[in-house]
Amino acid sequence: MFTFKPATQKKYKHPLVLIHGALFNGEAWRGNFLDYFATLGYDTYAIHLSGHGQNESKLFLNLYGLDQYTEDVIQLITSLDEKPILIGHSMGGLVTQLVGQKVKLQAAVLLAAVPPFGIFRAMSGFFLTDPFSWGKFAASALFPFGKYIETTPPEGIYTTLPSLEVRQHVNKNMQRESIRALLEMMWRDFEIDASKISFPMVHIGFRDDKIIFPEDVEKTAQFYGKEAKIFEKRAHAFMFEPNWKEVGEYVQEWLQENALH
Repeated sequence: MFTFKPATQKKYKHPLVLIHGALFNGEAWRGNFLDYFATLGYDTYAIHLSGHGQNESKLFLNLYGLDQYTEDVIQLITSLDEKPILIGHSMGGLVTQLVGQKVKLQAAVLLAAVPPFGIFRAMSGFFLTDPFSWGKFAASALFPFGKYIETTPPEGIYTTLPSLEVRQHVNKNMQRESIRALLEMMWRDFEIDASKISFPMVHIGFRDDKIIFPEDVEKTAQFYGKEAKIFEKRAHAFMFEPNWKEVGEYVQEWLQENALH
């Protein structure tokens, strides 16, 4: 399933496909990238990965892994008339890399993406530096208590607390994540081959992120022979922070210079 936002006035032939991270769904992009890029002239899709979204059954959620999520995206983009631009956040950034191993893309934007070497190091570092916040994050992956209880977000999720309206939107759309997918991100060797990535790719991280450390974003960029862009005074869930648009503007400038020819 996906949410589609047609271009207000179509300027670019290549559509955007937005891929959400863990514990959420395609509604992560509503009110920010979904609307922003449609206004700029892109047909924009926000996919709901298997088992994610208000109308998706959670019965088989724990059976879904990264391969299923990758096939979800491939099924959508192979139905499109033009090669898409993928924008993936966190787990969605890893899915973007896996899709790029199988399908030719116009470009890819990785936002605080899970590295090709997984998140064991990041989760270990998170636990050692802030075990209480780590516990909150881990508990949310199994049961989204934030939907029912007003609580302070874990450290590293936000630098600037979103508005009440945005926090209510976040709480409404939080959900548990596939245990299989979480374990795969911790332990699985995805055997990603950087040489298969022949399309433009940009790597973006956030200085205050405690889920995907900016150093890991930089290591991912180096793996692909690129440099990373690290935004200051932002954290993992940047799209809900008041200054999200500056990241969107950077992405648009990069696309115009590297992918829209």
